Amino acid sequence: MTGALDTRARATAERMIDKVGKAMTLRREVVGTYDAAQGTAPVVPTDYDVVGVVTQPSTAMLSAGLAQSGDLAVMLAAKATEVEPQAGDVLVMNLENWQVMSVRAMYSGELIATYEVLARS
Repeated sequence: MTGALDTRARATAERMIDKVGKAMTLRREVVGTYDAAQGTAPVVPTDYDVVGVVTQPSTAMLSAGLAQSGDLAVMLAAKATEVEPQAGDVLVMNLENWQVMSVRAMYSGELIATYEVLARS
């Protein structure tokens, strides 16, 4: 059961990220329908417009070996994101592709308020 905290926290996260965030694209490649004549299934990219706040990974993440120098930490509002980001997706920022290495969901109660994405160039 979702409560008032879910509603307020998700809306606040969306407003703040939209206000100070950067427009980018979340790209997910999915395997299409198998073509028996070709013997293959095409990989079809699907793009989703997202807004994220871009920062550096925390010192703790770097120290623990969870992130590398040059990685980016990107905070996305869950309410405004059409799909849940996952490892293997690509974030496109300034025409540069960043591989999604890991995703951490942050809850506001019962619902996810934000996703913290670790991305590598």
